[in-house]
Amino acid sequence: MKDDLVTIGTMRRSNLFAQFFFLTFSVALIMGCAKSVRQTDLPGPQESFRKAMGLYERERYYKAQEILKDMVLNYSGTAIIDSVKFYLGLTYFQMREYLTAADEFQRLRQMYPQSPVAGTAQFHLALSYFKLAPSYPLDQQHTTKALDEFQRFLEDYENHPLKSEGQRYIEECRDRLAQKTYAASLLYYKVNEYASCVLYADVVLDDYYDTQWAGAAQLLKARCFLALKNEARATEELEKFLAKYPGRKEEGQVRALLATLHNRSGSAP
Repeated sequence: MKDDLVTIGTMRRSNLFAQFFFLTFSVALIMGCAKSVRQTDLPGPQESFRKAMGLYERERYYKAQEILKDMVLNYSGTAIIDSVKFYLGLTYFQMREYLTAADEFQRLRQMYPQSPVAGTAQFHLALSYFKLAPSYPLDQQHTTKALDEFQRFLEDYENHPLKSEGQRYIEECRDRLAQKTYAASLLYYKVNEYASCVLYADVVLDDYYDTQWAGAAQLLKARCFLALKNEARATEELEKFLAKYPGRKEEGQVRALLATLHNRSGSAP
């Protein structure tokens, strides 16, 4: 009787173990199949990228963006992930979401500094900030940021095919910042704040000497000293104007004014 009870207990334990094993195996099989189905349903990275590029070329940027974002999540370790992130940034750029585009280009440059597209990403990072910049009367923090990033582009990628474009944008940034500073100087002149006017004119002359606003700043500075009755200093600044900015339309006016000042002082022109 005792042996029969032992036998029955052993059989029950065996049945329970078998049921547990079967249940565990069944769950693992189901999960494995589900995972296999999900992986099978996903297209390969090359196929997904080609599809995204086709949409991008047809200017369907939002659709391309969705595919590229999925690729960043599912294929982050593939060899084309740098190109995926670059075109993801371009979709934001084309949709005029410039801050998000700048963020994508910056992360690409930081994560993949040796990538073949890193230089172009740096250029578009700078261009994104340039696109964000308003006209000169408004705050120019984005213009300053764009200038910094374009300069970094030229320093780090001096042989890049977009080098001449980068130089052109640097000139535009500097011209915009010079105009903003000159406008501030002119405003102070109009309200008779001549010391502040000279201060801002000097910023243009020192920092933006190669822009079209430098000559105007030089002349405005001379006018400040005339207003302050400092004819000796005004004469000096007008002579600098003629020496540094020949051929400007104000040249005749400046020469006539200098002649008057020389006559007053009794010195020869």
